[in-house]
Amino acid sequence: MMADLTSWTGLQEAVADYLGRDDLSKRIPVFIGLAERRMNRELRLRVMEKRAETSVLPGQSAVPLPWRRESGNWDVFLEMRDLTWQDMDGRTVNLCYVPPDTYGQKQVPGRPREYTIIGRDVFLMPAPDSKGRLYLTYYAEIEPLGDAQPDNAVLLTFPDLYLYGTLVESGPFTRGSAPVEMWTQYYAAARQKAEAGEQRARFTANITMRPTRRI
Repeated sequence: MMADLTSWTGLQEAVADYLGRDDLSKRIPVFIGLAERRMNRELRLRVMEKRAETSVLPGQSAVPLPWRRESGNWDVFLEMRDLTWQDMDGRTVNLCYVPPDTYGQKQVPGRPREYTIIGRDVFLMPAPDSKGRLYLTYYAEIEPLGDAQPDNAVLLTFPDLYLYGTLVESGPFTRGSAPVEMWTQYYAAARQKAEAGEQRARFTANITMRPTRRI
């Protein structure tokens, strides 16, 4: 019977079955952790997207990015998708990214138009001359699996990515005793299918728009 791939325990059991090596059982959590780091570098999936908002005071140019590493409450910024500024009167503007070396150029405070990222902060340019709100849409790190985090959205949606990614990371320890090259191909195929599915979901090609009824 195949182990349940949608849980921390089940994933470990499945990896152990594929490896067939009792001496590697204690290393499987390490392999899973390495696979998660690989996926954080390579994947940008809808289930990794998050939204946040915060108030910004007049003259405040630096705003901390999400950076919370707590089991069961993980939220670490990876990449920005959209950043929107809203004035107190409700007017909004999508901010444009500029390179970090642009920050520091003298600008008169006003309505922010651009932003850059330095370290763990996003910097608004120009600094706002009045209070407002900042709305972030961003990719966040995959919540690392463990006893306190038995599953996550990526595992539940794409368990094959977790399985084959973990098996690939076992390669340095199997040293030819396992078909790592085959698992690498399976991981690449699973990633390609996941990314293709994401594109179809975001950009549906066959939408028929009907004109609204005029009164």
